[in-house]
Amino acid sequence: SVKKETHEGNAKPSPPVWVYGINDHLDLPTELPSGFEATGTLCTDFRAFCDIVGAAPHPAFKVRKKVEAARFPIAQPRRPSLLKAVDPEKLAAALQAGPPADEKPQREGPNFFVRSVLLDRTSMGILSLVLPACNNVKVLCFSDCNLDSEMLKLLARGLSGGCSVESLQIEWNSLDLPLPTLTEEDEAKALRPSDDEDAENENKSAEGPNSAAFDNAARLLEARERKRYSMQSERLLRNFCEWVEGAHGSLEAAFKLFDSGGVDWTAELQAADFHVLVYERLGLSGPQVLEVFEVLDGPDFGTDGGGVTCLNTLKAALEGLPEAPPQDDNDPLGLTLASFLDSKGVLESLSIRSSGVSRLELVPMAAALAQCPWQLRSLNLWENRICDLGAGLLAGALETYRGLEYLGLGRNRITDAGLQALTKPFIATMIDEAEAAVARDRIAKQKAAAQAVADAKAKAQNEGTEFSGRQRRVEVPLVDELEEIPPAGDAETPTFKLLRDSALRCLVLSENPIKSAELLESLQPLGPRGVELVLRCTPAAAELGAKRPDLMKDKERRPLLNLTQKENPAAPSEGWVLRLNSY
Repeated sequence: SVKKETHEGNAKPSPPVWVYGINDHLDLPTELPSGFEATGTLCTDFRAFCDIVGAAPHPAFKVRKKVEAARFPIAQPRRPSLLKAVDPEKLAAALQAGPPADEKPQREGPNFFVRSVLLDRTSMGILSLVLPACNNVKVLCFSDCNLDSEMLKLLARGLSGGCSVESLQIEWNSLDLPLPTLTEEDEAKALRPSDDEDAENENKSAEGPNSAAFDNAARLLEARERKRYSMQSERLLRNFCEWVEGAHGSLEAAFKLFDSGGVDWTAELQAADFHVLVYERLGLSGPQVLEVFEVLDGPDFGTDGGGVTCLNTLKAALEGLPEAPPQDDNDPLGLTLASFLDSKGVLESLSIRSSGVSRLELVPMAAALAQCPWQLRSLNLWENRICDLGAGLLAGALETYRGLEYLGLGRNRITDAGLQALTKPFIATMIDEAEAAVARDRIAKQKAAAQAVADAKAKAQNEGTEFSGRQRRVEVPLVDELEEIPPAGDAETPTFKLLRDSALRCLVLSENPIKSAELLESLQPLGPRGVELVLRCTPAAAELGAKRPDLMKDKERRPLLNLTQKENPAAPSEGWVLRLNSY
């Protein structure tokens, strides 16, 4: 029987309870119906649209009612010392009366978090339809929700129009490839029955053509899943191979570390033993080591999932990888993440943390960043799998897009080479007199553009122009700096130092394997004035802190002394503002 509830005197059936797969039979429209009146409140619009299409609403989007203690006497503080006796007659009267007809839902926002729950594509599709009209949420967070590529595309589609969301946070979300298509040869191979299935197929032929069609569809789906597994495994092993090569120079050098310890290459290792051995010999640890173990213990390497592998299997897997393809601008996962960086998007802050983002995904993402999405101010890629190659891709994009204010790359795999690449777009360069003439012309145009923007802003303020709705961030006029350096020694002509202006305020590289304190000292005075370079918990920070203890003492949120201020602390700061102290 359908449970009934009374509201405003009318019997109304309760919506169906959401379970995974309950909405799979629905075909959602691509846009809101013409008669749908959006309220601008996310959960209210989500539930209303579910009622229209007959979908079971996801509990994460439940409309929360505000319970008043005066009307509903059971609502009491949680502290036992504050509990009061409840009058049974008043409680019964409140339960019988039910909610008042004019009761309004509790005000939502500005933060909306979905944590550790499973979502389906229908729910994400409905969310993508109601998000453009949402005006009450500024921070949207999906943490440990296992969103696949298709769900992320739907989410990106909804972050458009007049949507009020400014910050999107996607955390602990493993990225799996979308289901691939099969070639004609693969389809024929999948549909070819084995010897054991011939007799079974003869018995099923009597059941009619529908049974055979169902079996064929199941075989094709299994073949596509098997192909995706192989592609995902190769992708994981390639990223692990690049990690090993970045840490030790080459696979040969890494394998010698096993030989130097007298390790038995054929000994069977369980997951814990494999992880310990890789950490002791190669210094690599974390979830990806266990993921590699599961791949080596899988069907691609002739095992039956017995929970053991050996180093010979690891060596054969890494050395047997096909030649690395060129940078793929059409990587499916990268294109999905790049859709959040679209220049027409509404996001000012994008955080993708602990989601396995690597060099492969960064190729399309860096290309999208190079298109100068001026709406975007902050990009956080904390605790992913970004190596020096990925850092180089981001550095190339930052040569073009100068509007990013915050870039977070902490707890990745960036070494000294990645540090050099990431700081290069922001450090001063020495140029000759011919190049200085070109720079002067460009700076003159930049100053004129900046003055025009300032005049337009002052005019709007004087006229009292009022703006309605959310205002998009426009391109910030940046003016480069050119400094003439007199000739020194036998030189007859001066040289010039050019510093390109940018909106960058903070670059975070904490907890990366950056080791050279000398490199850090050489880069510091060349950086942009007053911009923070955060290198906490890195070997280079520890070494430099031993030489300069004053850099490690101050833990307040005020700028630390620069290296150039060692002799004269009162001098104006030049270059990067280093933050080296621990958390």
